[in-house]
Amino acid sequence: MMKFIKKTIWVTSYLIFILAFVWVSGQLFFEKQTNAFLASVTEYFLKEDISVEEITRLKVIYPDEPQTLEPTLTDPVVRQRINNIYEPLVRPDRDLTMRPALALSWGLLDDTTWDFRLRPDVTFHDGTPFTVSDVIASLNRAMNHESSQLVGLLASIESIQVVDGLRFRIITRHPDPLLLQRLASVLIIPAELEEEENFTPVGTGSYKFFNWDEGDKITLERFEDYWGDVSKFEKVDMFSRLNKTERVMMFANGYAHFLSFVPYDTVDFLEERNFEIVGIPSLEVQFLVFNMESPILDEVEKRRVISMAVDQTGFVDKLGGYAHPVNQFISNGVFGFNPRIEHHVYDLERAGLLAEELGLKGKTLTLHLPKGLTVLGEHMRQQLAEIDIYLLVSYLDPPDFLESITEGKADIYFLGFRASRGDSADFLDVVVHSDAEFNIANYSNPEVDLLIERSFLEMDPSLRIADLQEIMRIIVEDDVFGIPLFEYDTLYSFVDGIEFAPRIDGFIYFDELKLK
Repeated sequence: MMKFIKKTIWVTSYLIFILAFVWVSGQLFFEKQTNAFLASVTEYFLKEDISVEEITRLKVIYPDEPQTLEPTLTDPVVRQRINNIYEPLVRPDRDLTMRPALALSWGLLDDTTWDFRLRPDVTFHDGTPFTVSDVIASLNRAMNHESSQLVGLLASIESIQVVDGLRFRIITRHPDPLLLQRLASVLIIPAELEEEENFTPVGTGSYKFFNWDEGDKITLERFEDYWGDVSKFEKVDMFSRLNKTERVMMFANGYAHFLSFVPYDTVDFLEERNFEIVGIPSLEVQFLVFNMESPILDEVEKRRVISMAVDQTGFVDKLGGYAHPVNQFISNGVFGFNPRIEHHVYDLERAGLLAEELGLKGKTLTLHLPKGLTVLGEHMRQQLAEIDIYLLVSYLDPPDFLESITEGKADIYFLGFRASRGDSADFLDVVVHSDAEFNIANYSNPEVDLLIERSFLEMDPSLRIADLQEIMRIIVEDDVFGIPLFEYDTLYSFVDGIEFAPRIDGFIYFDELKLK
């Protein structure tokens, strides 16, 4: 068995990614601003008459702003802006199944040799033809550029062999069942930009970069020479509005056609004004993690008592109708989800009896949370107080929270993880394996380690999913790694002239919007 490969840069990017989503979820759930407040806000925008009969210039509002458009970053804020400009070799569909993009077809010659045939007659936005040299350059940048967050993700690639102008092979160091998912994160750039810094985006996508008015919007325009169907919009304005009230009122007053990531406490406000709202589970699971080095939580039965004392459903009810209880650390629909795991057990009476039997009564535990998650902190404190366990809750700024989790200062932590590639191995590799650099639980289980390592080598999907589901069963039921809490919905709103079906990955591809 090959020794487990530590993926330092990949894990670092996930660390940033996880903390970013913890912040986002805090804004979504715990920022206290009511519909009544929004309804009473003076409408400081003048009504702009946007015709929905024939939308030629689409206007979309996002709740964040990128600092760069570097294509080797995995930051979802950046990817939302550039996914319509660039294309990868393969791209996931709505259900995260890999489909052809710039690679027209592919196949395995043996367990470590992948053969790819590229799409012919593709042109970059600058007019240059797309060839295999652009793929090689893009992969090299992704694997070597100093700011790339894809370095560790592509660590299994040993070499790349060019067959001809539209055909190449990737040879991996070992069997890699996730290679296609990894390649879906690599956006293809012209070969001459491989070593460039801060360049104007140039891709092969259906929209090309037009302008970036920093602090306001990024504008794209239709690429007339796109290899696929002609795009329906001549231009697209992607507005950035960090202030919740501002972006909702901007949308409500007719300045845009589409509002992404609708705040939950504004749903009624928008529905009363006849805006359509659709949602989809976010793929991000929120959970509590136990510190296995805590002298109070070092035994699995003690961790089980804490889990049993947490009213998961009661907490989710406090969040409104847009969060759903979960029973494991990944979302349903992610490869490796175990349908045989039972629902979370909440039994306060039994938890109290076991707490006394195990000597937990009267003990004090510490819980560290990012600032803004007061509802969760108070819920946990009240729940454990019911069985005479005292909980000291600290709400920390991101730098202090990061320091706490890296140094293991608390007994319990809150985290969110989004399986963006649709595979549970990402979570297990980054958070659970004993060598994982984000193993803040200080968790170690040789059986689990072996199964995780095997999942990165097994090419048979039926055998691989059996291993992944067994790992999930162990860390949920046998070893009580933490407490799965909830998954939230991502909401979108748009004007009457648009039809939109959300994607599981949360990305918005403008060509997938339909006009009525």
